[in-house]
Amino acid sequence: MAQRATALVIGASGVTGTPLTEQLIDAQWRVVAVSRRVPELRSGIDITNLQHLPVDLADAQATCTAFAPLAEVTHVFYCANDPRPDTRLRLLSNVLTAIEPVAPHLSNVNLMQGTKYYGCHLGPFSIPARETDPRIPGADFYYSEEDFVRICQYGKRWTWTAVRPHAVCGYAAGNPMNLAVVLAIYAAICKALGRALGFPASEACFTARFNVMDANLLARAIIWCSSTSKCGNQAFNVNNGDVFSWRDLWPQLAAFFELESAGSGAQPLAEFFTTHEQTWRMLVERHGLRAFPYQRVAQWVQGDYRFPNSRLACEYDVNADLSKLRAHGFRERVDSAQMFTRLFARLRQERVIP
Repeated sequence: MAQRATALVIGASGVTGTPLTEQLIDAQWRVVAVSRRVPELRSGIDITNLQHLPVDLADAQATCTAFAPLAEVTHVFYCANDPRPDTRLRLLSNVLTAIEPVAPHLSNVNLMQGTKYYGCHLGPFSIPARETDPRIPGADFYYSEEDFVRICQYGKRWTWTAVRPHAVCGYAAGNPMNLAVVLAIYAAICKALGRALGFPASEACFTARFNVMDANLLARAIIWCSSTSKCGNQAFNVNNGDVFSWRDLWPQLAAFFELESAGSGAQPLAEFFTTHEQTWRMLVERHGLRAFPYQRVAQWVQGDYRFPNSRLACEYDVNADLSKLRAHGFRERVDSAQMFTRLFARLRQERVIP
């Protein structure tokens, strides 16, 4: 009897882990979801095959104890996130050290990486980024993790894979860490203030070429590459399949909120969110919006990027080549403008924005 596919999803409550968990369940996988809080999945999803494991991955012994019964695991999907590379490596090490000895049918370990692999957070880089590009000195956000997994995998029957998206956009309850949510909150506040939707960065940023990643499409790509044998021990760029400038996209985003679209040069987002916190509090009370960690939004906008390289400030192109992904057989695409408006509609439905 063939071993049933069983996923161990690390970071299951995040913007990548939540849709991945949902799509694994839809595909009839058994899922062990590791996160501090129970992932809030979309309504109507069958959780019969879902087990939640709230283990502290920083505690090596606790991780070993929690994972000891998980002999049925066939795939590890590592979606945990932390801005500190040394912490990321320690958590990953604890996970693999705990699961590999107890899971005899382990088939694949998938790593969530990103365009920081190519140094996009440090300044202009080779465009479009390709998986064969050399590593960038001083850009070790993912290198140590990948090297560790390569060493662990050497000579084993299981394989590793990695995906490298940029600007993942999706919905995970209580988690503001993605571009779509931030833009939706920005637009909602602009509307409350009676302002046009101005682009909160320079003209160079407004016209630079960019790509993003729909979280559901990313989940499907992850499942595909981790369960396709010819993808073993390789990394793949993934994104929606289109490249745009904010100048081209901005009028469509403004139209969703019934706002006038204005040009570049508006107040930078981090400053804007700090200045207008009381406006947001008013909107939450007036519309009965869900509790939301607003104070984290301004921090996320800047994050571990630094001006002028922050998420809505970089004045250079950010996009990656998909030739390798397509050649291996994954050809799904998502229109980025439609993705944003679809996510804005869901945020309204979930009462995140008015």
